[in-house]
Amino acid sequence: MTEPDLLKNIADVFLNGMDERVTRGLHFIKTKYKNTEMLNLCVSFMEYHHSDAIVADVENLFYRIGYFPATEAEMELDYSIKHALIGSYKAAFADLRRAIELTAINVYLTSEHSKREASFEWIMSQRDSPFFSTMIESLAKTGRFKDINEEANWKQNIKQFYWRISDYTHNKGQAKGYRELNKVNAHMFGTFVPNINLETLSSFLDCYIETVREITIFLALYNPVILVGLPLEDKFGLNGPMSGFYTEHQAEAINSLIPEPYKEYFTQLIKKDEEVIGAVESIISMPDLTKEDFDKQVQALKGYMGGNGEDDN
Repeated sequence: MTEPDLLKNIADVFLNGMDERVTRGLHFIKTKYKNTEMLNLCVSFMEYHHSDAIVADVENLFYRIGYFPATEAEMELDYSIKHALIGSYKAAFADLRRAIELTAINVYLTSEHSKREASFEWIMSQRDSPFFSTMIESLAKTGRFKDINEEANWKQNIKQFYWRISDYTHNKGQAKGYRELNKVNAHMFGTFVPNINLETLSSFLDCYIETVREITIFLALYNPVILVGLPLEDKFGLNGPMSGFYTEHQAEAINSLIPEPYKEYFTQLIKKDEEVIGAVESIISMPDLTKEDFDKQVQALKGYMGGNGEDDN
């Protein structure tokens, strides 16, 4: 008698009914989840606007960490949704935790708290990631992070949230284990039978929303000019900044996600912060791009993409 192919059994059992699990999850989100509109805003923000917040200066892009932490955080959140929809809840919560860590790393390793060499060694996988608490403690001692902490207790709030989602990774008792999260009971062919638990899915979605909203706070403190929508197309046409500035639509999106306890702080910040005022004035004062200049940009782009630079119509 041959030994069973346990790996194939595990794969077969896991794949069996996956479409049905995803369909049930999506139906719950669309019809019964209490905060679907905010969830969609968060998913859209991470998909379309998140990386545009990164300051595109030479120091960051070439000598420190570039876009990696930002794009990796986007992937973590993307996979968190995928894992949650198929019932892999512990993996989904772990993705949220890493997304918050990567966001903190992005800010910390481009700040005065980190030397260029340390940042470069980290991006080259030659240095361990800083501890989350160490980064938060350091950030909260200076600048805007210090101000928001004194005004709205930011340090304690972000730590408490991080600890809460870390409980799933650290298996804090039975309530954070597979059996309770998935209500797993059946076991066949040497593996547990997957199951979705809509109560756990709802808890995950709440944490996903909170994760994205906490990320917006990091971004707004790191680069507050993104809170002000700017006429980038009018001023630059197709050749705008790589990132670091938001259009009016993007600024509206991030402002809608800032949690209520911090809204007044940021309202006052954009009125008083010299960096914000200077950046906004420098762009607003630029002349609008003429139609002739814009048409030249279009023709140049067509040439770059392999066209002949002529009107294709």
